[in-house]
Amino acid sequence: MITGTLRLTATNADKTETKFHQNKGISMSTGDIIGILNSDDYFAYNDVISSVAAAFADPDVDIVYGDLDYVDPNGRVVREWRSGAYTEGMFNYGWMPPHPTFYCRRGLFEKLGYYDLQYGTAADYELMLRFMHANTVKVHYLNKIMVKMTTGGASNRSYSNRIKAWRSDLKAMRKNGVSIPLMCIIFKPLRKIFQYI
Repeated sequence: MITGTLRLTATNADKTETKFHQNKGISMSTGDIIGILNSDDYFAYNDVISSVAAAFADPDVDIVYGDLDYVDPNGRVVREWRSGAYTEGMFNYGWMPPHPTFYCRRGLFEKLGYYDLQYGTAADYELMLRFMHANTVKVHYLNKIMVKMTTGGASNRSYSNRIKAWRSDLKAMRKNGVSIPLMCIIFKPLRKIFQYI
């Protein structure tokens, strides 16, 4: 089911270019389950992939995700992202799963589309919103820390980048049927406050 990895290198690529390469990698891959781990992120435990595979042993499960820790360059945990189990409508209140823990069946990409490059740094969010909120799928939450993610990211490097990300988030919300996008755009960053330690 999860048969191996495909490594793609895009040194110093911006988010849009990275998503282009990830789309290419997805189209080139041969496995039934798709997940993406960026170069500066790593699995929290050696059994993460086996846990993901076990969850997908249920043929009705379309998506699996879990929890994530942000770490500084020394490996110290600075933020704990505990997703919790998903229920329908949670995206309306600013919820989203950590994208590095997000795995789905190849068929979802074939049916619902790949990363939409027009969303830039919000392409991850838009895809998860499209798959989980705008469509009916069966989701499984792995109640464990799956990934350690190094702090920093393209959408957080400057105030102007943050504004662009908010605009892209809002566009994604409107496209994918979030009930009150302006409320969601406020709740989304507020949910992060309680993740810092």
